[in-house]
Amino acid sequence: MTSLDNLKYIGGYANFCFSNITSLGKLKSIGGNAGFVRSEVRDLGNLKSIGGTADFEHSKVRNLGNLQSIGRNADFSHSEITSLEKLESIGGNADFENSQIINLGNLKSIGRNADFSHSEITSLEKLESIGGNADFENSQIINLGNLKSIGKDADFSHSEITSLEKLESIGGNADFENSQIINLGNLKSIGKDANFYRSKITDLGKLKSIGRDVKFTWSKVTDLGNLVYIGGEADIRYSKLKDKDFAHIRVGEGILE
Repeated sequence: MTSLDNLKYIGGYANFCFSNITSLGKLKSIGGNAGFVRSEVRDLGNLKSIGGTADFEHSKVRNLGNLQSIGRNADFSHSEITSLEKLESIGGNADFENSQIINLGNLKSIGRNADFSHSEITSLEKLESIGGNADFENSQIINLGNLKSIGKDADFSHSEITSLEKLESIGGNADFENSQIINLGNLKSIGKDANFYRSKITDLGKLKSIGRDVKFTWSKVTDLGNLVYIGGEADIRYSKLKDKDFAHIRVGEGILE
């Protein structure tokens, strides 16, 4: 058996791993998880939705065809896929580490964590939201495109990104240590800790609040911009900032000089 022929719907789990199937035929939806690891499937054909997790790791799939949504996690690591094409949403985690993907296509949302480390992706294009953590460390991304929100932690350390552009909020920690970022763009809030240690940022721009601690040690920050609130402590040791620079800012747990 090499084709699913006229089968249009699979309500539960579909495992194509180590099978001889090369074509999904007229299949339009898989209700549960879909496993393509080391399968012979190369093209998803008319498939529009996968309700659960989609595992393309070490698969031969090169074309996502008409696929528009993945309900849970998507693993593209070590796959041959280069573009997400019509895919618009991933409900869970998205793993692009060591993948061949260079184009996110129409992808607009990732519900949980996104790992871009060691990927070939250079731009996030139409992506607007990441619900969990975003790992850009050692990635080749230089353009955040339309990204407006990151729900949890954002790691920009050792990344090639220079501007946060349209990004408005980071719900968790923001790590700018040894990053190339010089412009915070439209960023207005960081929910937890902010680390500017040895970063190239000089001006906090539109940033208004940092929910917990902020580390300016050995940073180049000289202008706190619109910042009015720090929920924890501000560490300004070995920085260019002075206690007087915080006169208009509410600092929850004091300043370390």
